Amino acid sequence: MLFKKLGYIILGILLSIILLLTSIEIVAFNLTHYRKSFDKYNITEATSMDMENLEYTIDDLLKYLKDDKEELDTRAVIKGEEREVFGNREKLHMVDVKELFMKGRLIRNISIPLIIIISFFIIRNDKYWRKGLSKTLLYTAICNIVILATLLILMAIDFYKYFTYFHLIFFTNDLWLLNPNTDVLIQMVPEAFFYDTAVKIIIYFVGSLTILGLLGLYSIKRNKTQYGS
Repeated sequence: MLFKKLGYIILGILLSIILLLTSIEIVAFNLTHYRKSFDKYNITEATSMDMENLEYTIDDLLKYLKDDKEELDTRAVIKGEEREVFGNREKLHMVDVKELFMKGRLIRNISIPLIIIISFFIIRNDKYWRKGLSKTLLYTAICNIVILATLLILMAIDFYKYFTYFHLIFFTNDLWLLNPNTDVLIQMVPEAFFYDTAVKIIIYFVGSLTILGLLGLYSIKRNKTQYGS
């Protein structure tokens, strides 16, 4: 009995991981998201780059983070002069960021077959698996939405505090502390950009969780109608 419950709990955790990491990728690699930010925060003035060079630079950076290119050697026109965009500290930080994305992608890709295996085990060993899976979908959605609502409140109160916590947890160095007066990377994507990005990721995540929860609720009601329990 305990083993079966553990299977449902693990299933819910894996579903949460897949939906969260997918939401992050959708937003993080969406060029339109960056273009809107460049307009919203007047990034052309902050970087002394025109929109064409900004778009080229962010596109090249995203290719690097996707592992479509080996080195971050982007060159663009800044203050009317073509030069390499990112300095050594920025490049080293992007090495860490790239590794984080690649690990996230690996975890998500491993989670998918694990869900299939665990689901197969549950179906084979629990005659009430329809009820169990339905409740797992619903409870997974509810728990995550409550956590995300709390996170949104905390972000609204003091985003910089939790933004700092994020970096302290996921990075083992201080390379993420860049100089907004000299480092183009932080000029392109200021703190306000990361707040907008976090909110958008949460919106995508909540949207997918809502669908998950509604599927679970529908299945629970359908099971009650069919089986009277």
